[in-house]
Amino acid sequence: MRATLRSGHPNSYRNERARLFRRPARLSCVPLCVALGITFSSRAARAQSAVDASAVAAPQVRVFPFLGLRVGTPQRLSLTTGIGVNLDPAVDPTEPSREVLLALAPGLGAERASLTYVHSTGRFGGGVAASATVLRTVSRPWQAPPNATYVGADVALFPFVAVGPRIGLLRRVSTPTNDRPWLWTLDFGFGF
Repeated sequence: MRATLRSGHPNSYRNERARLFRRPARLSCVPLCVALGITFSSRAARAQSAVDASAVAAPQVRVFPFLGLRVGTPQRLSLTTGIGVNLDPAVDPTEPSREVLLALAPGLGAERASLTYVHSTGRFGGGVAASATVLRTVSRPWQAPPNATYVGADVALFPFVAVGPRIGLLRRVSTPTNDRPWLWTLDFGFGF
């Protein structure tokens, strides 16, 4: 080191010191990461192979559109449209099944929105449906005051192919609530 210092070069002392106190070369982390990845992936693969694939499979949900046409009070004539979710998609259509429907039904005398649970008997497309309903009357409804909002429930019976009567009882929520506070609805038609 003294020989280097005597040469008179100003950076020679720094260079010699850096050479003597040089850190040892670092090991690359790439091989270590690869080794850990292989170890953990092989353990995960063994754990997954022990699980029965049929026990983990989720049932498929089938979403479908629907239409309907109904005549009755207070809507007079209404066209229903909406979407449904089949809760038993793997069931044969001739077997009982369950569906949940979200429907909008604009009509001549009132507008209706409903969330419906349907239990189909599977025979000839028949079944029973129960709905939570919001109904808003417009001009000239049958058997109801105009511009009133009602909330309630209705039940429908379908002997075959979603054709049948529906009856409901609704409570008025718009002011004044003392003017005709309860409303019975009755209609017949196709769909919900």
